[in-house]
Parts: sequence; C-alpha cells; structure tokens
Amino acid sequence: MIDTIKEKLSRIRAFYKQNKIMPTYDELCLIFGFKSKNAAFKLVKKLEEDGFVEKMDKGRLKPGPNLLGLPMFNSVQAGMPTAEEETLIDHVDLNDYLISKPDKTVLINVRGDSMLDAGIQEGDKVIVEVGSPVNIGDITVAIVDGDYTVKYFDKSKDGQIILQPGNPNYQPIIPQEELKIFGKVIGVIRKV
Repeated sequence: MIDTIKEKLSRIRAFYKQNKIMPTYDELCLIFGFKSKNAAFKLVKKLEEDGFVEKMDKGRLKPGPNLLGLPMFNSVQAGMPTAEEETLIDHVDLNDYLISKPDKTVLINVRGDSMLDAGIQEGDKVIVEVGSPVNIGDITVAIVDGDYTVKYFDKSKDGQIILQPGNPNYQPIIPQEELKIFGKVIGVIRKV
C-alpha cells in the first residue's frame, strides 16, 4: 500500500515520464488500488493545492509547476551585485538536465576521501552511466577483485590498467585478479 504523498508523486511522475501524459482518474485508481473515483478526486484536490497537478478542460490533468521540476529564475550576479528582478523563466527537471541516458544511470553514495582532489567528498553522490566506455583520465566506478571503488582510469606505459586516486595520501590500485568497469562518473551531487 502506497501511503505517503512522496511515494504517490513518484508513481505519478513515473507514469507521466513513461506515457508522456498524466493519468486519468480511472488510471489513478488502478495505480494506487483505489476502490472508488472519490479517492482519486481527493488525491487530485490535495495535489492541485500543492501545485503538483492542474486541471484542464473536461477534467483532464496536466503537470503542475512543482511536479517535474524546480523553478528557474533569470540569473544572479557572481561579481558585483546588480539590481535583478526575480523573473521566473522556466521549471527545470534536474534529471533532464543532468542525465542523458536515464535507463543506464544510477546514483551511488561515496564513502571515503580518496577522490578529494577530483572534487568528490565523503557523503557526495556520484552520477554513474553504467556500462559506458571509459577513456584514460575518466573517473570510473570499478569493481576490483569483488570490491567497488571510484578512481581515475589510467594505464601504465606497458598497457596495464591502473586506478588512480584523487588524493596523494592514497596509493594507485593495480588490479591483481579481476577488474570490471561498472560505469563512468558523469556528475557529482552534494548538499551545501
């Protein structure tokens, strides 16, 4: 049983992304196991009040401003302060902005500090394209002898693969038995 609004929103977003259209009231009943349309109407009323959905003609739903993205305003000056009006220019879904292959992309929590010089800190989340080809210098998630690690992909002069840390306090890893490249790191997310 799905009982939180967050979980319900997740299901609605998934339906919308898959079908490119918002669910009908009947589809909402199917998605959430509601026995009557009245439950679907109550859910829509709550979601409408919170800006997640809007009603169109004939009761059809469309995404509200809060369903798929964050509000994006015009700009902010990083140099000298300027008089800038708060002008809403769009809503941005960070998934669309950061991820080009959603079916092959995962988030992985980072533990440790071996990639500090690469800008990856303990507690960050790396965005990883699973199975993407990697080149020398790419940051990868690799499986070395059964253990996962995030490191720079490198090769020695004789062609041996070396996983380089981004912190001089750590030694490079030279796989002894098995090495699999899980994926290429394409981004880092950190709460500030």
